[in-house]
Amino acid sequence: MFTENKKRILAKEDFDLLTNYLKHNRAAAVDEKNSAVIRLIETAQLVDDADFPWEVVQLNSKVIIRDKIARLNYTYIVVMPELADHKQCKVSAFSTIGSALLGHSRGHDIFWSTPKGRRHFTIMAVSQYAF
Repeated sequence: MFTENKKRILAKEDFDLLTNYLKHNRAAAVDEKNSAVIRLIETAQLVDDADFPWEVVQLNSKVIIRDKIARLNYTYIVVMPELADHKQCKVSAFSTIGSALLGHSRGHDIFWSTPKGRRHFTIMAVSQYAF
């Protein structure tokens, strides 16, 4: 997964949830697919929940992204792994797309390689989703 070179931020509450998940799920902590989230946890700037900018993707954010090549919009909600549900467009923070979105804000470009080639997206909108 690759993203623009912009400092990513993470809410302290999200930081606690993600690190506790990794502590209690040793398999997830050593899974190479989760290296992007682990790197985010290690390098992100932590921000108090009350001061967290509304336009930055965090856990439970509803995000609209636009495929820059196909020119299609997709809507996802970034959640913890146990709440992920493809039919409801809820993606795990530990998935490729979830980890790419976390900490980025509206207007940022993100991209990563897939078996079908490199995918390029722009974050079009971010809103906080309440369960």
